[in-house]
Amino acid sequence: MINNLYYNSDDAPSWGLEIDNDLLASALASIYNRDYNPRKEIDPDLFRGVVDRLDEAITEGIADDEPDTAFVNALRHSAEVFAAFKVHKAQNDMAARLLDSNGRLKSFEQWSNDVQSIASHQFGPWLRTEYDTAVIRAHQAAEWQRFERDKDVLPNLRWVPSTSPNPGADHRIYWGTILPVDHPFWSRHRPGDRWNCQCSLESTDEPATGIKHEDAVDPRKDGPHKGLGDNPGKSGSLFGQDHPYYPDSCSSCPFAGGLKNRLGMRFGNKKKDCNSCRQADNAIPDEEVERKKQNRAKYRELKNNPEWRDVEYDKRTGGLRAQHVGHITHDGLKAERFFEGLTSTQLELECQAELFRMGRVALLLDESKKKNGNKLAALDLELDGEAMDIRSITGHGWYSHALAAKNRQLTNYNAREDVEHPSNSVCLYFHDPSLFDHKKMVKSIAQFRHYRDMHGDLLKRQIKHVYCVIKGSKELLKYDI
Repeated sequence: MINNLYYNSDDAPSWGLEIDNDLLASALASIYNRDYNPRKEIDPDLFRGVVDRLDEAITEGIADDEPDTAFVNALRHSAEVFAAFKVHKAQNDMAARLLDSNGRLKSFEQWSNDVQSIASHQFGPWLRTEYDTAVIRAHQAAEWQRFERDKDVLPNLRWVPSTSPNPGADHRIYWGTILPVDHPFWSRHRPGDRWNCQCSLESTDEPATGIKHEDAVDPRKDGPHKGLGDNPGKSGSLFGQDHPYYPDSCSSCPFAGGLKNRLGMRFGNKKKDCNSCRQADNAIPDEEVERKKQNRAKYRELKNNPEWRDVEYDKRTGGLRAQHVGHITHDGLKAERFFEGLTSTQLELECQAELFRMGRVALLLDESKKKNGNKLAALDLELDGEAMDIRSITGHGWYSHALAAKNRQLTNYNAREDVEHPSNSVCLYFHDPSLFDHKKMVKSIAQFRHYRDMHGDLLKRQIKHVYCVIKGSKELLKYDI
């Protein structure tokens, strides 16, 4: 159905994936492992991959105009609803192939091969076509807002010929038509109401030409394509709700809830408006759900990796902690001790535990790498995917001294040949909460900005972000330098 709608063909173009391969692999694993109910929930990885592409399309489409914020937000929300129905369709088409003809669960390898055509179409050429069309629709929406604002000066619109090498004959008859902005013709026929249409409109003060050849069009055959029938400049919707991804009615919506709710919709004659529907909004994955799912997938990865130990995941908070076998510890009799006799390693573990309790990903990293027999500069923490070093605050001095010391460590670490992503952050841990003071932190950062090197030049600052973990606090504080 989609191939015929988008390309007027049974086949789609041979284009690559529009989303990240790792993201798709993670989503397939979640469907296979039944991490969620595909009939009622939306895979957050696939959803985010689609929404990100459509958001990019909207940004590109409105770049030449300045529509108001509320209108742009409406476009972006409609993109989320479209993505929810698209992903729901894709994931259920794939989940339907989990079992073989005897009702037994297929191996992951067999199943992933069986659903390859679904994934490659949905997140390859189909998504690319949706992206290209979203750019056009977003541009047309912003443009229409401008047409409305300027119609006192430029009261008419001209249909500009297509830039396509193979323009459709049904639109060719309207090329050059000039009519007022408010003319009802533009609700029946409009550039962009065909998939892959490259016609456009422009405002003008030239006199209207009247309508030519409209009686030659068969509305049943030559009317707007499904998903493109409305004017996005008026509806604030990226795609029309007659697109095949959307349900035919509220009672047939996969997000409508139980039987009672569906019957109420059917007999209550509720008018379908998916962009304003509470059930559709509730189905859209929020960032918290997505974060926990990603952390759970990371937990499975580390749990099966022998280079990691003490791997733990908290289902309630989504927190994840683990320690690399190459992480260096200082627990010997000669180890320096602080507070009630705690070593630097024990303070690291406390900091990690506090982050874990907050629902963060806190991984103690490999510090064992060497080059030519010499130990390389290393960082000891990955916090929510960002590598940094921990510094425990054990005294009452200015924090700027700790920042300067960690700045040197980051300089050495970032100079390593094997570092692909330089670090720009440090984590300060306050085992004793009384040692933290916000005003003192602000002043310390101001002091650090004016530190100089041994030559008297301003210090080349590696640190751009300071994260503060305070024992017993529920909040991770962040300061920018």
